[in-house]
Amino acid sequence: MTNIETYRPKSPLIIAGIGVVMNGLFVWSNFYQGGTASEVTSIFTGIFILACIYLFLVRPKVIFSDEGVIICNPIEDFTIGWADVIQLDAKWAMVIETKDFTVSAWAATAPGRPRFKTVHVNEITGLDIDLDGSIRPADSPNSDSGAATYRARIRIKKFQNTPGAISLQTQGVRQVKPVIIGAIALIGAIGTNFFGH
Repeated sequence: MTNIETYRPKSPLIIAGIGVVMNGLFVWSNFYQGGTASEVTSIFTGIFILACIYLFLVRPKVIFSDEGVIICNPIEDFTIGWADVIQLDAKWAMVIETKDFTVSAWAATAPGRPRFKTVHVNEITGLDIDLDGSIRPADSPNSDSGAATYRARIRIKKFQNTPGAISLQTQGVRQVKPVIIGAIALIGAIGTNFFGH
């Protein structure tokens, strides 16, 4: 992969940081309130919460390259070569359709706030977007879906205009380690709480 660019909004990382601090305070506070069973239960619960924070807030991202894109969702990674893209859309999130599957990017969701009901002309100046109609808020470059979709369209156009360009092999791979760690921690917390008191 060449010319790699990782797209990940900052707001989930800020929320993840706050969650990690609060989780640490939760575990720390339980060391003052009970015995060993309470401490072990709080540690397992803390690990479960950290696994959830990682899966849903830290892990989602979109990695662009000249050969294709990798969409990292909570439990799956989708590698898509530009040659295999059938359709690219941004209605609810950045969505890429191939002949094998259709995938939405968790890191590039469309806006849901009322202030995004309209898109100002200044937002799309120089972006090669027609002005004769209206564009959806999801296509706005100020939204996560619009910013990621615009990057994908630029990369696809560059790929199509480069003779002999090599495309990534399109595939989907499940990433189960964080899920297993979270499940073991949850079972450990429940078991310790049940048998330790």
